[in-house]
Amino acid sequence: MDRRTFIALAMTGIAGTSAVKSFALPKSVGAATTWFPKDFDCPVCKTKNTFQVWGSYGSYIYQWPSKYQWVFWPWTDSPSVYLCKKCHVATFLDDYEDLPKDKLADLEKELAKVPFSRKFKDYMEVPMSERLEMAERVYRLLPERGDAFWSHMYRVQGYHYSKTQPEKAAAARLKALEMTKKMMADPKAITPMKELLYISGAMKHFLKDDKGALEDFKKGLTTKFAAPELKADEIKNAEEGMNERFNDYIKQIATSKPPRSVAPES
Repeated sequence: MDRRTFIALAMTGIAGTSAVKSFALPKSVGAATTWFPKDFDCPVCKTKNTFQVWGSYGSYIYQWPSKYQWVFWPWTDSPSVYLCKKCHVATFLDDYEDLPKDKLADLEKELAKVPFSRKFKDYMEVPMSERLEMAERVYRLLPERGDAFWSHMYRVQGYHYSKTQPEKAAAARLKALEMTKKMMADPKAITPMKELLYISGAMKHFLKDDKGALEDFKKGLTTKFAAPELKADEIKNAEEGMNERFNDYIKQIATSKPPRSVAPES
């Protein structure tokens, strides 16, 4: 399942469970979801790597605290960013095998210039923050992914950086907010305005601008969900699901432990 499909399901909080044989990783990686190892040949240098592939999950992933950053499993989990042990090409798990062939030689050449002294056998030995930084370098060398992709990238960075590097987390969230504002001003943006208002408000809350966050959430409640590719019943469900999320966020901000005070769950 790709990134956009996961986010679309998150609007209603409904998702199926993947019924595959899997092997659970330690609880620190995520006790309610499962992953299993799979070998991959690096698309750039052809080195064999063993990465983790998501196995099973349920609709509960859309209710975990990361929802307040509009970031969802598997991108909240350490296995979700792959890193080759030789050439150090790094991507989100769903992109690793789909790198454009006409860019592979340029990628290998550019990655060879990037200092990376750490040696490792298991890619998860490398902190997620470092893998995300390498992934950002890689995506910058690929064809433009668009503002929605970069907004997501920076929200994921903000989520993981917040565990040990709060200043870098704030910088990433500010970039995510800037990308979101850009989409909000673009009449051709494919992301529904209602979703963008949620993302904007979420980033403002995590950047300690609750006044701005509440303004976005209240505006979101009065903004109709629009997505021409969806059927009427799907739009109705998304509208109701997003309104529940807006109302919940407004309530949570007023509590003694608002979302930004809750530590990342994985």
